[in-house]
Order: sequence, then structure tokens, then C-alpha cells
Amino acid sequence: MIMIHGQPNYFGWLAFLTQMFDWTDGCIAVTNAEMDEIWDMVPNDTVIEINP
Repeated sequence: MIMIHGQPNYFGWLAFLTQMFDWTDGCIAVTNAEMDEIWDMVPNDTVIEINP
């Protein structure tokens, strides 16, 4: 499963650094602030299509 998620627990303050690396094993990582914005804008059960 490919997920869209924020930073690891208690490491949100390191987003400026972790966003420079591919640490998610295939997921799409955003900052915690960006994740809050996505949650506010996208209704539950919305289908998200990820293309290469």
C-alpha cells in the first residue's frame, strides 16, 4: 500500500531535513502542516490516483 502521511511521531520539527531524503519505503511523505491541510480539504473516502 502506498500512503500519504506526515512526519514520524515527535519528529515533525525535522521536516525541513527529512523532506530531503526518501525515507518512506514508497509512501508519499509531506510535512505535518501539509498533512493537516490535506485532511481539511479532502473528504473521507476520496479516491487518490498516483501515476508514475
